[in-house]
Amino acid sequence: MVEERREYQRLALTQPLDGKFGEYSIRLIDVSATGARVESHDHVPRGARAMLRFSWREHDIELMAETVRTVDDISGLRFLEDSEMLRMCLAQSAIEVLRAQEANMEGERERNIIAGDETLTAASAGLKLKGFVTWTLEENGWKRRKSLLPDQPEHGLTVSASEPQEQVDLLLHTYETGNEEARNLTRLLAELSVATVR
Repeated sequence: MVEERREYQRLALTQPLDGKFGEYSIRLIDVSATGARVESHDHVPRGARAMLRFSWREHDIELMAETVRTVDDISGLRFLEDSEMLRMCLAQSAIEVLRAQEANMEGERERNIIAGDETLTAASAGLKLKGFVTWTLEENGWKRRKSLLPDQPEHGLTVSASEPQEQVDLLLHTYETGNEEARNLTRLLAELSVATVR
C-alpha cells in the first residue's frame, strides 16, 4: 500500500526533464512531492540551496530546493517550499496513471496510455536504470559505483539502480550510523531488494 501511494506522489516520467538548479543545468530523473533526483555534468555540492526550475506538460514549476546528497553525477534535492503547480501536476499525473491502469485491466490497449502516446508500461518503468549501484563507506564518506552484479561489498551495500533515492538515503544513513547488528540488517535488506530484480 505504501509503494502504491508513493507511485501517485510522483510524476510519471518516461524520459528525463531538462531543468535548472540555480546556475546548474540538470536533468530530472525522479520528481516526488517532497524532492527530486537529478543528474548534472557539473558537481552540485551538498547543502547548496537554489531555485529549481523545470517544465512538465507545458506547466512551468519553480521552487526552492536544497541538495541533500551528491554522488558522482546524481544529486538528491529536498524541496524547501510547497508548490501549488507541482501539486496540481502530481494530481494530473496520478489521474492519468489510474485511467491507464483501468484501461489495462479492461484490456483496452488504445486507452492504456499516458503522456499522449506512452504506454502505462513505460510510465510504470519510469526511468528505472538497469543494473546495480554499489555504495562503499570509506574514511571520507560514501563512494558510489555502477555495477552489473548484485554482490554486496565488505563495507557498504549494493542496491538496484532503480531504487528510489529516499530509500537509498535511508539505507545509507542507517548503515553509517548503526552498530554492527544494524549494519548487518541493512545489508540483508539490500540483499533482499536486489534479489527481486535479478
